[in-house]
Amino acid sequence: MLSERVAELRQEEEESLTGEAFQGETVTGLELWDLEFTDVSFTKCRFIDCRFGGSSFYRVRLEGCDFSNCSFTDSRWKDCILADCKGLGADFRASRWRGCSLEGCVLRMANFTQSMWEGCGWKDCNFGQSMWMECKLNKLKAAGCDLTGVNFFRTPLKGLDLSSCDIEGIMVSETFGELKGLRVGAHQTVGLARLIGMKVEN
Repeated sequence: MLSERVAELRQEEEESLTGEAFQGETVTGLELWDLEFTDVSFTKCRFIDCRFGGSSFYRVRLEGCDFSNCSFTDSRWKDCILADCKGLGADFRASRWRGCSLEGCVLRMANFTQSMWEGCGWKDCNFGQSMWMECKLNKLKAAGCDLTGVNFFRTPLKGLDLSSCDIEGIMVSETFGELKGLRVGAHQTVGLARLIGMKVEN
C-alpha cells in the first residue's frame, strides 16, 4: 500500500519511488512532500487531505483519481498523464509542468497561481472558477475545455488558441493586456467585447 511504502521511504531516509503501481487505494492525511515519483501509476486512487508539496513527478500516470483539496505547491511535473481525474479546490501554486497531458479532468476552483506550463496539452478538462494568476503558459494546447470564470490576472494568453473552449466570464486586469495575441472563435467575440466594456447590439 502507498502509505506503507511512504513510511518505509521515510524510515530509510529515501526520497524516490520508482516503477510502482497503486490501484483503488484511499489514503488520508498522507505527507508526501519532497518525494520523487518516477514511472509510477495511480489508478482510481483517492487522496484525502494529502500534501505533495515540493514533490516531483516524472512519467507518472494518474487515471480516475480524486485528489480534491490536496496540496501540490511547488511540485514539478514532467511527461505525466492525468486522465479523468478530480481535483476540486486542489492547490497547485508555483507548480511546474513540462510535456504533460491532462484529459477529462475536473479541476474546478483549483489554484494554479504562479505556475509554469511548457509544451502541455489540455483536452475536455473543466477548470471552471480556477485561479491562474501570474502564470506562464508556453506552447500550451487546449481543446474543449471549460474555462468559465477563470482568473487570468497578469497571465499573458498570447499564442493560445482557446477557440474550442468556453471562456465565458474570464477575469483579467483592467488594462486587458492578458488578451493580446489570444486566438478565439467568432462566437466568443461578443463575450470578450462585453468584458472590455463594449456594448454589442443585436
